[in-house]
Amino acid sequence: MPTITFVRENVRVDVPEGDSIRYPALENDVPVYCGIFKFFNCHGNGLCGTDRVAVSPPSNTNSLTFMEKFWLRNDLKKNPNLRLSCQVKVYGDVTVDTQCN
Repeated sequence: MPTITFVRENVRVDVPEGDSIRYPALENDVPVYCGIFKFFNCHGNGLCGTDRVAVSPPSNTNSLTFMEKFWLRNDLKKNPNLRLSCQVKVYGDVTVDTQCN
């Protein structure tokens, strides 16, 4: 069972292989939505691009989805580990840096 480690929050969560990062984060009070997007978001459908997290190593996740390539197209140049928490699937242990302060 893979483990997601949320670095800033010092939270570790075991998840089933293939699970996304969004639901385990929200269930453990780890913020993936910043500011007003805590209330106004697409609820994990990949349509808003607001649940950005940095995930490493990328080898333990699925490839970027179409929606991630669309929403993150400019920011991936600065941080190639940037993902949408609702779109990334975990297949091994990962560390996650949330983008909210």
